[in-house]
Amino acid sequence: MTKIERILAATRFEGVDRIPKGEFYLEDSFVAKLLGLKENVSFQDRVEACELCGLDALAFSPVSSPQEKNRVWDSFKQWREETDYFIFALIDGPFQGTAKLFPSFTDFLMAIAKRDPILPVLVTEAAASNVELGLNALASGANGIIIADDIAYQGGTFISPTALRKYFFPNLTEQVQVLRAQKAPIFFHADGDLLLVLSDIINSGVDGLHSLDFSLTNIAKVRMATKNILCLMGGYDLGWFNEGNRIEKASELLAAASGEGGYIFGSSAGILGGELPVKQVTEVYQYVNNLGYSQSSK
Repeated sequence: MTKIERILAATRFEGVDRIPKGEFYLEDSFVAKLLGLKENVSFQDRVEACELCGLDALAFSPVSSPQEKNRVWDSFKQWREETDYFIFALIDGPFQGTAKLFPSFTDFLMAIAKRDPILPVLVTEAAASNVELGLNALASGANGIIIADDIAYQGGTFISPTALRKYFFPNLTEQVQVLRAQKAPIFFHADGDLLLVLSDIINSGVDGLHSLDFSLTNIAKVRMATKNILCLMGGYDLGWFNEGNRIEKASELLAAASGEGGYIFGSSAGILGGELPVKQVTEVYQYVNNLGYSQSSK
């Protein structure tokens, strides 16, 4: 299977030849440390680092064009043309997109608390901008979309589930519906504890959920609740790479998250940085890669 075929199969709960793996990106410091580089990291260096980790999917944020105000997707064109990686485009969700329209996150939360009448207008504006950006990404060659909407932290959601359902989840559903019409998988990303709004995320119509910033016990609960509904992605805590039982943690994560398929292995952060022990990181990824046919075609 090609990398693209492998990721698509996982999102459809179909058999795969090996467990798919994906990260948002590898920081220059990680690539340089992994390859022993002293000079600038080149495109081929990035590809080599991704191959050493056995990755199938990457994610790209839009970059600002110096000639125009619109954000564009030139950053992944070379990957699309010269490699077979599955390319996710990262766009904001309605919560995160609306927050960026305020001077600060505190001002944003205060507007919600005060039920500011301008809020629905701004949410609609943010969602429309997100959709336009996502459609542009798919037209530019992206294979899928990750809607990044950091609505939570370890203690729960930043605002009440009721407020999320009133102001943001309807627009999330609309955003997903428009993008899914393009026949590309749509994932939802958020860190933190999402258990109280997991049903809302499922009902939005997304195909997958990224981060899994939960305990292994809660990841297993999420897997049960999303069986044959959402493809899960991530879940490996960056701190585990430094632990002596890092391989056991990977095995436990796979048992909790994969079930009968529909899982893409990766870190919960989605970013591998230079502070990580590269030898241990590649050891974990090679372990997962060598598992081979644990989710093989039947």
